[in-house]
Amino acid sequence: MNGSRFAAGLLLVAAILVLGTGIAAAFTQEPLPDLLAQELLGQLADPSPAERTAARGALLSLGVAAVPSLITATESSDALLRWEAVNLLGALGDLRATDAVLRVAMTDSEVHARWRANWAITNLDDGSVVPRLIAGMDDEDPIVAWNCAVTLSLYGVTEAVPLLHQGLDATGWRQWEAVNALGRVWNEETVPKLIVVLQGGPEAVRKEAALSLGHIGGAEVLVVLLIALADDPSFEIRWRAAMMIGHIGDQETAVLLADIRAQEAHPFVIEHIDAAIEALTSQR
Repeated sequence: MNGSRFAAGLLLVAAILVLGTGIAAAFTQEPLPDLLAQELLGQLADPSPAERTAARGALLSLGVAAVPSLITATESSDALLRWEAVNLLGALGDLRATDAVLRVAMTDSEVHARWRANWAITNLDDGSVVPRLIAGMDDEDPIVAWNCAVTLSLYGVTEAVPLLHQGLDATGWRQWEAVNALGRVWNEETVPKLIVVLQGGPEAVRKEAALSLGHIGGAEVLVVLLIALADDPSFEIRWRAAMMIGHIGDQETAVLLADIRAQEAHPFVIEHIDAAIEALTSQR
């Protein structure tokens, strides 16, 4: 049996289990039959996107009955399977998964699994998540403390800001995470720190700094983004600056944008300047 037919067969078996055992399974929340659970979880880690898509559908069709097996999968040595597991647990929203998904968000060494767990945990908040994350910022393991601060940014918890500010002095992925998170939660010290990054950081981080500054907004940010739009050598920075100016500027800003547009050569940047001008001039 080829992969597609096998996937279809698993989906049919899952549907039969749900429909056949129906109400009883829903109320008892019994674990999946071992064979079906292992086959679906194995398929969920398949390199083929089509196979994984079929497995996701089968597990979602099982609903809450899939949760225990998915919780177990969050401890797999396979990072792809952990990503798939937390993704499905977030979609299912069963609070039995809160502890497992929060553990991935706080401790997973694979960034993709951890970031998907960050999304999933926002759908699995049983009221204990934020207090546990705040406490986790005092963990003796600095990696756990950092991960907790990043996750707290999704909840707008300002207690995370000082630690996130420290991340701006890091390099690589951590610096990017800090800049990204500070676009969701900030204090009065954040804008000057992000301006330093926008003007002197690596391009990948500078791109995110333009977005985060735009999310914060304010007169100082508007001036800095206009300067970046006019003078930054990277078109990646310029189009992001234009986009965010369109969100935080006013009709007077549109006049300045028109002047900058006359000097711009990159078509993608021009497209975003035009969109910003349209958005600002349509304001009433």
